[in-house]
Amino acid sequence: MRTRRPLLRARSLASVVVAAFLVRRLYGNAPLDRLAGLLRTGAPFPPALCDPGLHLENVNLLLPLLPPRGLRACFKRSLILMHLWHRCGLEPQLHLGVRPGDSGPRSGHAWVTAAGIPELEVEGDGYREAVVV
Repeated sequence: MRTRRPLLRARSLASVVVAAFLVRRLYGNAPLDRLAGLLRTGAPFPPALCDPGLHLENVNLLLPLLPPRGLRACFKRSLILMHLWHRCGLEPQLHLGVRPGDSGPRSGHAWVTAAGIPELEVEGDGYREAVVV
């Protein structure tokens, strides 16, 4: 983890928790494309808090503790990051993919990307993209 000012880290952690509760409230009440649109809302963060890397670190740190329960970690992470990265002024996209299994069941994966920050993209390594929202 990068060294951060404690107050800035605390504000980011609080934003992550608020975003998780937003996802919990909205998930299941709208089709995926509408959900993605609803997560791309919210007032822009102040400039000091517009650090997508900090939000990614904090989402990964808190992910096991965050709502909503019952979602795969990759999908929950992606939905939360969509909201946070939008508030950083980015245009995040949600990707859903599958990894074809030779003889077993297929597995799914979700990840989020934002143009211009490839070093922060949560990639779907080895997954074939099926849907982009």
